[in-house]
Amino acid sequence: MNDVTRRAGIGLALTLAAAPALSQTAAPTPAPSPSAPPAGNPGPAAAAGAPTEGVHVIPRFTFENGRSMEGMRVGYATWGRLNARRDNAILLVPGTSGGRLFAAGYIGPGKAFDPERHFIIGADPIGGGNSSKPADGMGVDFPRYTIRDMIRAQHHLVTEGLGLERLLAVGGSSMGSFQGLEWGIAHPTMMRGLLLWVPAARSDRRFQTVVDTVEAMITLDPGYQGGRYTTNPVEGIRRAGIVYFPWLYSDAFLTSTALRDDAVFDRAKFAFGEGWARSWDANSILWRYHASRNHDVSAPFGGDMAAALGRVRAPALVIASSTDRTIAQDLTAEMVQHLPLVSYHRIETDKGHLAASQPEGSPEWNAVNGRTRDFLGRLMAG
Repeated sequence: MNDVTRRAGIGLALTLAAAPALSQTAAPTPAPSPSAPPAGNPGPAAAAGAPTEGVHVIPRFTFENGRSMEGMRVGYATWGRLNARRDNAILLVPGTSGGRLFAAGYIGPGKAFDPERHFIIGADPIGGGNSSKPADGMGVDFPRYTIRDMIRAQHHLVTEGLGLERLLAVGGSSMGSFQGLEWGIAHPTMMRGLLLWVPAARSDRRFQTVVDTVEAMITLDPGYQGGRYTTNPVEGIRRAGIVYFPWLYSDAFLTSTALRDDAVFDRAKFAFGEGWARSWDANSILWRYHASRNHDVSAPFGGDMAAALGRVRAPALVIASSTDRTIAQDLTAEMVQHLPLVSYHRIETDKGHLAASQPEGSPEWNAVNGRTRDFLGRLMAG
């Protein structure tokens, strides 16, 4: 493990990993709950460790591009309960194709996110899960949204829906780090810490080209029909997953003994796209990747990354993968350089971009779980 804690003004010559793509494939989502549970009394299911589902409705939501929508839904799940001081809430936000349950493997007694100590909120960003999305019926007429749109919807959920004024921490994996940073920029005094797993502050042309290829595989499927299909073009989605597959892992893993058998390799190669095809509508996944593809926290600051990240006040936990190649490694280094206070840890792994999505008990899971649990413990003690 490669660990560094730094303050602004101290340069680092580090090989870092960046990954604003996805943390894991989203699981199919249940129907929305008819009403949101009270934040301070989530009920026996939450106390026992199972999530309580909710949907917050924003009466009128205006997107960054000026378009608006009536009745914007924000799906979420909660675990645990608020303490008397109402200062133990953690907002977890997923990678590009993830959803509100993406961090479930890290939630439980003694784990990083402990329902006995924390009130945990897992949110569906705009465009997927139980939140408003193209698949609801608007299809290609659904507004193109941004990461900053996601944050404004989540802020409405947290403040108006759950009645919270402060958060212990905000963040997540991959695109979750995009969201975490935007929270830190837009609401710098609202959280005590940021959780940034396989992170970056922007996309770049290399990742954008990968997304463009994924998009082409879907839109060139004859069944896509310019986005006005009546049957989801799953073949294009499956093939898009095959295109993305080698970017998720390192060469060391792709040539390892674990994948030496051709049949095993083929199953792994097809699995990602199969997951997308089961869980995502074509327009919904295209709109979501469009948001990740074009994100840059410095855009509202005229491209000045130092000015953008200089607004962040909360200390950040950064967990990088030594072999992440979904996005060029220099992007995480750029982010770290401009954040005011960083606790940096690099996982030595061959799992590439998916280092933070490995099963419980794996070396990667142990590293992410342990570092995150310790960071949150310091925040609560401070």
